[in-house]
Amino acid sequence: LDFDPLGYGLALLAAACQSLFLVLARHAQDRVPGLTHLDLLYYTSFYSMALYVPLALTELAEVSHFLSQPGEPARLLIFLVPYILFGAALNFTTFWCTSANSPLATAVAGSAKGVLSTLIGIFYFTALLTPIGWLGVVGNTLGGFIYAAAQLAKKG
Repeated sequence: LDFDPLGYGLALLAAACQSLFLVLARHAQDRVPGLTHLDLLYYTSFYSMALYVPLALTELAEVSHFLSQPGEPARLLIFLVPYILFGAALNFTTFWCTSANSPLATAVAGSAKGVLSTLIGIFYFTALLTPIGWLGVVGNTLGGFIYAAAQLAKKG
């Protein structure tokens, strides 16, 4: 995998937006009595439609053409249903983790998942990382261990 400044920049922007979103979700949960992680999931899904429905409408012609091909509606369902279920499960667990712990703990868990996904990609698909890529994997791993050690020291 090569270094791509645009890719890294977009990844940093996505991580910053995800972190801000988790902090704001936790802040809302702390300020609004009775707001659960299920409520947060519902409101997030509802308000996300304002962004994603117009984007989806721009692809309507291509989707219609795709679905007009023989056998494609059935294939779409085979892939779409698990995709939706796994996405819903991911959002549910993200909000549950944030409400039970903290946005930082959720971010660290996400980083650990990213490290595992990267390692699976390297070993299973024989992807090659550049030194900068390895530095990122090592940095993510060390950050997770340091955070876990700090949390353990704080509790004990």
